Amino acid sequence: MKEEQLVNGLKEQIEEAMHRVAHYRLRAERPCARLEDEYALEKARTRLLTLELRCLRSELKSTDVARQRNQGSTERSRHDARDRSEVGKIMRTKHKHFSLSARERAEASFAALQQEAGKTKEDR
Repeated sequence: MKEEQLVNGLKEQIEEAMHRVAHYRLRAERPCARLEDEYALEKARTRLLTLELRCLRSELKSTDVARQRNQGSTERSRHDARDRSEVGKIMRTKHKHFSLSARERAEASFAALQQEAGKTKEDR
């Protein structure tokens, strides 16, 4: 019920935005059009696209909610159990981060350079 009102309100706003886009398009296409007219047209187009996107998202959300209502409780519990097991895996595979000091990083990079230099000398 509430979602329907939201969608209907969005559709009314979309219609108003379409009228504004048409109005600003006429103004921007005139030979004496100013930069402000083109800016207003772009702003109206952006508003229209934003409203249409909101409407689509709310419709998708309502269909997802309806689909979830139609699914059985066993289906939901199976997904919940799977989600819980994935969380457990994430917690068990936590990595420890060892932070090296600047000196230790410099020594490691210097050692790597020395190894590369030793390899190039052996290749000669």
